[in-house]
Amino acid sequence: MDNNEYLKYRGKCKEISEAYIKKHPHCKLVKGWYNCPFWGPQEHYWIKDDKENIIDLTKNQFPSKGIGEYKEYDGYMPCEYCGKETKEENIYFVEHHTYCSSDCYVKDVGL
Repeated sequence: MDNNEYLKYRGKCKEISEAYIKKHPHCKLVKGWYNCPFWGPQEHYWIKDDKENIIDLTKNQFPSKGIGEYKEYDGYMPCEYCGKETKEENIYFVEHHTYCSSDCYVKDVGL
């Protein structure tokens, strides 16, 4: 993986996508997860054009360079420990990590 690409794009997917949409109003911003075959699911933003094609201007931040699966946000978030999909308002957040319960968090950190 190119460390320069990682540093250039990591954490900037929403900002870069929004700038593109300003110039291409037929496109829309999409929030969701990119399932990187190497890193697993990553929260991410990308663009869809008017034909529903995915445009990911920041895909090079991932070692898989966009060949993974994109999943749009539907109000549910996956637990990082057990994988259970839980409504966002019921998610147990620890920094940027998401868990379906405090039990899964405790198990994940080894307590």
